[in-house]
Amino acid sequence: MDITPSRGVKEFREQIGVIWRHKWLVILSVFIITTVATGATMIFSTTQYQSSTEILQQDSGIDRALIGSSIFQNPGDQPERYLDTAAELVVSPNVNAAVSKDLGSQLGGKNPSSLVSVSVVSQADILKITATDHDPKLAADIANSYANNYIAWRRQSDGAILKQAEVPIQAQLANMTPDQTPGSAYNTLNDKLQSLKMLQSIQTGNLEIVNQAVPATSPSSPKPVRTGLLAFFSSLVFAFGAVFTVEVTDKRIRQSNEITTRVEKPILASIPAYRARDGQLETLLNPAGPGSEAFRVLKTNLSYMEPDSEIKSIMISSAEPNDGKSTTVANLAITLARGGKKIIVIEGDLRRPVLADYLDLNNSSGITNIISGNSNLRESLQIIEAQELSNQNLINDSVETNQLFGGLNGTKPIYCVTSGPLPPNPGEIVASEKMSTIIADAAKYADLVLVDAPPLIAAADATSIAARVDAAILVVKLDATAKKSLGAINDFIATVPCKVLGLVVTNAPGFNSYKKNYGYYDA
Repeated sequence: MDITPSRGVKEFREQIGVIWRHKWLVILSVFIITTVATGATMIFSTTQYQSSTEILQQDSGIDRALIGSSIFQNPGDQPERYLDTAAELVVSPNVNAAVSKDLGSQLGGKNPSSLVSVSVVSQADILKITATDHDPKLAADIANSYANNYIAWRRQSDGAILKQAEVPIQAQLANMTPDQTPGSAYNTLNDKLQSLKMLQSIQTGNLEIVNQAVPATSPSSPKPVRTGLLAFFSSLVFAFGAVFTVEVTDKRIRQSNEITTRVEKPILASIPAYRARDGQLETLLNPAGPGSEAFRVLKTNLSYMEPDSEIKSIMISSAEPNDGKSTTVANLAITLARGGKKIIVIEGDLRRPVLADYLDLNNSSGITNIISGNSNLRESLQIIEAQELSNQNLINDSVETNQLFGGLNGTKPIYCVTSGPLPPNPGEIVASEKMSTIIADAAKYADLVLVDAPPLIAAADATSIAARVDAAILVVKLDATAKKSLGAINDFIATVPCKVLGLVVTNAPGFNSYKKNYGYYDA
């Protein structure tokens, strides 16, 4: 049964990982934006109250019932447009003037139209008049005044329409002769005139207040809770956008899965970040710590690689300078030696050699001396105790006396060939046949030869050395190595003749993460 996560699940996990990696950006963004928005709302916003009154707009049809035709505007087939027009008329100049006169000094010089809004209630023939002010009583009075004055204005307007309708009827009646007055025409016109007079007496403007505005007991604004929630969700959107913007523009490798998705080689070990003291190596300074445990994991994983072929020499390089290749070589050598392996370390970085400093060795004689013919391999070997570094220079008789790789204090020693004096042509030296001979001769005496090579992007030296060893390991440093350098790693893997065993990740997450991933336990 295949339990491999689907691509969608993997992508989701990666996105969660991105957010978790930038969790402080998210937390700070949400906290700052939400706090500032809520605080500003409470401090700088004036407390406001809202009150609303509702007017029912209806067509009674009395005009059609009394006189047989419509005198007033009829909503007909466009009731929404009719109500929208009515909403505009609520705040017409005539109504505004009436409200201002009605409330007088209570307004305190305010323009009432700036304090009111009119809306149409959905799915109902109702106009909702809402007034807003810091005084809840004034807000209610304004809403009610607009409702009352709008209805009064509509009644007056409709009354004027009715009076206008009487004029032609009265004119026709006045022009009738005495012989016509008892006739049917006179009676019809007179009935219409009386109906119009009746309409005037019962005119309501087809409007009725269904809800009076009352002073509000709680403010409509500010609403800190609502503002806080809106700010919270807005800040989340902002924070996630910022996180993924940072991630897209980030040129450094931040997680191991960024390596495994781009490079088809296993991660042999993840070395936790640690702070060296007095230049000492982690495996010597803290042999029971998580860093030393990580190098033991690396040693174990190397024993599983290429079981059907004998690997006698391994080159260790990195994508970029300062990724930790030299410290990886030194700590791995110590770990292998403590495991009973006979190890020779060769400084192959003739541009910026550092192994002599890390191992506290004399760099007066080394690779360049052997290449020039001024020394040989045995004369240039320096011995190091894996248990405790000691600068013991072994030459000729002393090497043979100790029976090369004999036990010192019951442990296997490490032998190292430093760079020697820096040459003017390091690329030519590491590409020479003499370099091949040095590595091959060292492999005759040792269980494993470790070669510290220059970074891939610094020069072609690593490629030259790779042609002279059995295998290679590449070091990548989290939060330091550029993502584009993974392309250089893939190119290196594709072109070199030796087997690239995998990668070592340095500056990995700390102690707790390491225990979780590798099962490290306190003794």
